[in-house]
Amino acid sequence: MNATTLRLLLVEDSPSDALLLQASLSEAGVVGFDFTHVECWAEAAQCLHDKEFDVLLLDLSLPDVTGQETFLRARTEAPHLPILVMTGSGDEALGLEAVRHGIQDYLIKGQTNGRQTVRSIRYAIERKRAEEALKSTESALRESERHLREWNADLERRVAERTATLKETISDLEDFSHSITHDLRAPLRAIRSFAQILNEECLACGRPKAQEHIRRITSAAARMDKLIQDVLQYSRLARSELELAAVDVQGLLRGIIDTYPAFQPPHVEIQIDGPLPRMLGNEAALTQCFSNLLGNAIKFVAPGTRPQVRVWAERVENSKAEQRDESLPAGIDQLPVANHQSPVTHHASRITQQASLSSSPLPSVRLWFADNGVGIPKEAQERIFKMFQRLDKSYDGTGVGLTVVRKAVEKMGGRVGLESEPGRGSRFWVELKAAGDSGEKEVTGLPA
Repeated sequence: MNATTLRLLLVEDSPSDALLLQASLSEAGVVGFDFTHVECWAEAAQCLHDKEFDVLLLDLSLPDVTGQETFLRARTEAPHLPILVMTGSGDEALGLEAVRHGIQDYLIKGQTNGRQTVRSIRYAIERKRAEEALKSTESALRESERHLREWNADLERRVAERTATLKETISDLEDFSHSITHDLRAPLRAIRSFAQILNEECLACGRPKAQEHIRRITSAAARMDKLIQDVLQYSRLARSELELAAVDVQGLLRGIIDTYPAFQPPHVEIQIDGPLPRMLGNEAALTQCFSNLLGNAIKFVAPGTRPQVRVWAERVENSKAEQRDESLPAGIDQLPVANHQSPVTHHASRITQQASLSSSPLPSVRLWFADNGVGIPKEAQERIFKMFQRLDKSYDGTGVGLTVVRKAVEKMGGRVGLESEPGRGSRFWVELKAAGDSGEKEVTGLPA
């Protein structure tokens, strides 16, 4: 087909009707049609096999086939060709039936002029093109869906394989952790024991230089043992799920301070602005978090400085709570709870009374630990929560404590952060959900 000529196959058993059709097109001044006229379906089928056409005009009353069978054969023989059927005035229902079977249009003999016929021909061609384009799109869509199913199946297979590999790796890591616990710590205990024996022998020999070497050996072994314990603790925490319940934070802090001699006066001053709220967390994990934060607060101070630590609680609700105390960060409130006896100083005047925590929805609680230590530069404040990060090697430590704090708080569905400037101390905070008054509700800890 070129830009000016349409190749038209006319199947009409009446030569007079065929001439009348061609004459009506000529009288209308329409050019650009190349007619091929046959009088039966057998000849039409042969022409469709031998030549290419742009449109098929089909009479439904032929010598060798009539009625519905005519257009059904045409659809089968030329599925990609636009087809118009021609019926008598009494057979319009047959024309509509043909359209319902996918024929593009129908003409009623004697009721159409040349221009109407041309319009129907061109409409049939465009409609067929649209149908073919739609079929092509549907075919492409089905092919895409098939590929997508194959890719999904392949992805599921890969995920299953990698999950199995990951489980195997986790199992290997657990075995490795067990090996560290027993196989690595055992030699360290032997080193420390033999070093102690050597130290006792050197005391009798009076060799101070040898005693200093032994002291360094013992100290290095102790640091290595502490590092192994910290790494194992982090590994267990990362793999476990924490059961959450209402935790009496003030009672927990009191127990920690009672347990550790390093937290006792007169060596340090720990001030708790209470009463403190109950928080939704895991008591064992919070014990480790608070111990690490308090330990860091009293450790990282300038030489000759008496450590001072202040602990208080604030409510954080929609991150836009009104400021209640000008000495505290903007956007947070302090929270009241029932009073508890504590070995450290309470300052009830620092507390602004708020509504009960049992009101819905429950707010978050931010617990602050402020110290008078050396402070942390801005550029290092994110890095210190990563494994083995030690900003000042002159202070004892493994660089794991704050990593454990962040992992534990995240496992409890909370957040941890700090505010600090070098020479002006640090303020670390732990944020968790507030617990209800009853403190009985428990939930499963969040996965890592």
